[in-house]
Order: sequence, then C-alpha cells, then structure tokens
Amino acid sequence: MTFSYYLPTKILFGFGALKGLREEVENLGAGKALLVTDKVMEKTGIVSKVSAHLDGLGYDIFDEVEPEPRVEVAEAVARKVRSSPYDLVLGLGGGSSLDMAKLAAGLATNEGEVRSFVGTGLLRRKALPTIMLPTTAGTGAELTVTSMVTVEGHKRWINSPILMPTVALVDPELTMTMPQSVTAATGLDALCHNTEAYLSASANVITDSAALEGVRLIVDNLEKAYTNGSERPSREAMSLGALLGGIALAARMVYGHSVGYTVGTRFNLPHGVSCGIPLPYIISNYALACAPKMRRIAEAYGVDGGEDPVALGVAIGEKARRLVSKLRLPTTLKELGVKESELSTLADECIKLYHRPNSPVVFDEKSMAHFYRMMWNGELAPRRE
Repeated sequence: MTFSYYLPTKILFGFGALKGLREEVENLGAGKALLVTDKVMEKTGIVSKVSAHLDGLGYDIFDEVEPEPRVEVAEAVARKVRSSPYDLVLGLGGGSSLDMAKLAAGLATNEGEVRSFVGTGLLRRKALPTIMLPTTAGTGAELTVTSMVTVEGHKRWINSPILMPTVALVDPELTMTMPQSVTAATGLDALCHNTEAYLSASANVITDSAALEGVRLIVDNLEKAYTNGSERPSREAMSLGALLGGIALAARMVYGHSVGYTVGTRFNLPHGVSCGIPLPYIISNYALACAPKMRRIAEAYGVDGGEDPVALGVAIGEKARRLVSKLRLPTTLKELGVKESELSTLADECIKLYHRPNSPVVFDEKSMAHFYRMMWNGELAPRRE
C-alpha cells in the first residue's frame, strides 16, 4: 500500500466554533480582510453575526457571489481583491462563496484573467491566508484546492495547492437557518462526495475512512435535518458529514459529478440536485469494479443485500434513490425533463469535457450513452458482461 495525503488546513468544528474566529484572525496577523459572501447572508443576519467577532479588523465585503458563479463573478472578485492591500480573505456562505473566496486569495497574488487559470496547477504564487466559514452542509469546499466557475455555460475547475484554505471554521449554528431546499441540495452534494470518493480508483485508507463515516452520518441525518431544521444533533451530524466529504474529496470524484455538470448548467440546477440524480446509478454500475469495497459501503448506507456485489450495488442504489425521492427531488433524467433525443449529446459532452481518469469504470461513447439511457429510464441493474 502506498499513498500520499496532505491537509495543511486547521479545522475548528462544533457549535460555538465561531467564537474562535477572532483568535484565528489575530494568529494570522491580519490588518485588512476581504469578506466574500452573497446577499442572502446579509439579509439573514449571518454577516452581522460573523462581523461581531471581527472587532479591530478592518474589512470590506464583496457580496456579489451567485449560485454556480459565472467567470464574470470571478473576474469581479479579482478586481476587488486587487484594489486594496488585503492580507486575509474570509469566505462565508455555501460552496460558491467559499470557492470565490479561495479564488480571490489566489488571484490577489497571481496576475492574469481568470480564464487563464482554468485547469490544474496554473496558480503558482502563494495565496493570501483564508478562513472559510461554511453555512451549508455541504460542499466540503472548506477543505479543497478547487474553485468551480461556469465558463460559457460549462462548469470548469481551477485546481491549485495554493487554494487550500488556511482555516476551516465549521460551526453548525451557521447552518440552522438553511431552508429545506438548500438543506436537501447541499446534503445530497455531501453524500455524493463521500460516495464517489469511496468508489474512486484514487481512494486510500484515509479518504475511505472519512467517506464511510460521512456516508453513515448523512444517510442517518439528512432526512431529519430536512424535516426539522431546528434539530441541532442532525444539523451537527450533517456539518460533520460534509466536512468529512471535504477530506474524502482528495480521492477525486467519479462520473456522477461529470453527469451532474452536463445537466446542472443546462437546467439551472443546484449542484447537489444535479449530482444526486446519477448517484444511485453510479453506485449500482460501479459495484462490480469495486466488488471488494461494496460490503463496507453497504453497511454505511444501512443496507443488507447479501454477498453478490452487483446485488449490493442495486440495493444501495435503491436506498439512495428513496432518499432523493423523500427530499422531493428528481430521481431520473426523464423526470428532470431531459428529452430522449438529448441523451447522446449529453453523453458525448460528459466524455469529452468531464473525463475521469480516476474512475474504476471505463466509459466510451457507447457505454456512456447506455448509462444515460439507464438514468433516463430509472434502470438500476447494470448489464453483466
């Protein structure tokens, strides 16, 4: 067994963790910060709640972040962070705000247009220090080296080690005001992260351990948090499950996220919703390739499907699909509104734009087209070769 894992981020977790913000700011010696967020955070009073812990720190607010931010938003935050001598960036909100905050920290020290950094390793100069304060549970963006931007209607990622946050301050109290729709979408995203990371060919013992516990926490608590958002134990469990998903993300995602990208921008869907549709089908279709690992993930999902890995995969997929349905979200591409005539185009886009070299299942155009048809029809059982 050989693997590497690098996590330089300091993590503060739990109800009341926000009280540690001032100390973290002082430890970083910051004099002027840029707080990157969205207008919803201001309207709900969360910005004021965070600001109460920033006494003595000069800071400006950039609140123009939008869901699934376009590259134009990234360019706007770049102009803002380059306009003043900031020495700290705070990210407050969901994954989009955290991604834009990380990107702002990198763009402050790396000159150039945002488009020129799309890809991996193109941001090279050390970024400004960052403190991430997630208000959803969630994207795990507080523990990743990635910022997602939408360029000409397509999701693109900017990956660089310099984007890894300095501090992740995860206080479940900040998630208590999430509406049902956001609880559902972000919770599904966290479940997808943990599940896909576990099925990845790049997984290791650290990411597997995080992913399995993340799956267990989310499967046991997502519906509870969705039904009763004021239930503190379930909110805490969801925040922890999302955080573990951020750790597991080091193993990288498989084709569930790729499928999600193809339908997400086309139908203007929240990221978690678009990735939640393929999740059950990914599990069942990856079961044979991941046969030695299926028993453990079945246990995490609370499923007993026997010894056959494919039967286990189908049983887990059914459990995942029932959960998606309970969240009142679509479980097939047909239900989403995808036309049968669009399937081949989407499959082709998935292969060409969102290839996954870490996927243990190798898709070509024909097999991917078949996979899209399965997701359209709601067929969980894969073909056995």
